[in-house]
Amino acid sequence: MSHLVRLGIVAAAMTAFLGYLVINHANARANGTEVVLDVRGYDPRDIFLGHYSLIATELQRLDAAALAGEDEFDRGDSIYVVLAPGDDGDWRPVSLHSQRPDAGIFIHGFVRSSYRTESGPTDPLSDEASADAAAAPEIWIHSAFNIERYYASRDMAQQFETRLRQLDPDGGNGVRLILSLPPNGDAIIKGFEIDGVRRIDRLW
Repeated sequence: MSHLVRLGIVAAAMTAFLGYLVINHANARANGTEVVLDVRGYDPRDIFLGHYSLIATELQRLDAAALAGEDEFDRGDSIYVVLAPGDDGDWRPVSLHSQRPDAGIFIHGFVRSSYRTESGPTDPLSDEASADAAAAPEIWIHSAFNIERYYASRDMAQQFETRLRQLDPDGGNGVRLILSLPPNGDAIIKGFEIDGVRRIDRLW
């Protein structure tokens, strides 16, 4: 077998593999459950090559003590967050799990850090933690779900920046992240909703 033939076979195999990845991604995106999350923040990164951005949502910092499920997580652990839609259409966390849940719509991620705050504000007279604070410790779980980094065109980036600086009367900012959740919970970004207008990313 000649060197050129070997190169041709390798190139064909690589092309087929890349094609498989693209098709698999497209199927997962098209057939997953659509979930909409409120965007809490946006951090532009590169104004010359477009905008690789950090997108902040409620999921990145969760109080396990306020949610159902488990609350013992260490850095690097898998975490599954069961979500449910609210009356406003935004999906919110309901429970946390270290193993894949048997039911419900969930997103899969990895824990970056976790810590407890056993006491809250102190009484200004006694300098001791208030009874309410001591009775309700917080367990903060910081996690990543592969939805925090997003490449936006300059057009989209400018819309993000402009809209996220403005707060609605209810405290929102009118920007929502649209995800597709396949059965394994590994989220895929589909696009964004800005002031009720959906902007779905094109695959090709």
